[in-house]
Amino acid sequence: MKKLLFNKRAKRYLKKYPRKRRFVNYEKSQSILLLFESDRQGDEPIKNIVQTLKKDRKKVFALGFSRVKLLIENDLPEIKLFGKKNVDFFQKPEKVVFSKIKSNHFDLLIDLSANTLIPLMYISLLCDVSMKISTKITEPQLFDFILNVEKQSDEKNALNEQNLFDEIIFYLKSIQTTD
Repeated sequence: MKKLLFNKRAKRYLKKYPRKRRFVNYEKSQSILLLFESDRQGDEPIKNIVQTLKKDRKKVFALGFSRVKLLIENDLPEIKLFGKKNVDFFQKPEKVVFSKIKSNHFDLLIDLSANTLIPLMYISLLCDVSMKISTKITEPQLFDFILNVEKQSDEKNALNEQNLFDEIIFYLKSIQTTD
């Protein structure tokens, strides 16, 4: 029911506010918004990804949704978590969650969440981003670049945030444009 309502709202929003999609490769990107699911302590892969992007001189902000946590700051100022108490009945995040990202334009949005989470879908829908990247096919189409990955069964090669990020960055660095 909530997903159907999100789809209806998203279609109406996209019709009213069409966005200009643009391919942005890794070298030309300056600011990146990471979305992730946080159900464990630490979020070390996300911290490592943020540090990697900062070393590459990218402005980065990571926003994670936890099914149990409240809106909290992480030990890195670039990472913020929000939880069930920060969303309404329809799972739309409160304005305080949008406060940092709504006022900024990002070149890339990279959704590293393994599951389709409605709060993160709202973030994907409403933020100002040139190119949106995910592994999920959504209706309506929110993402511009969808990486088709199969979930691997062995733990050594299991699909996690770091592996997914590495795959996405590999393709963004490989694709060359003439613009």
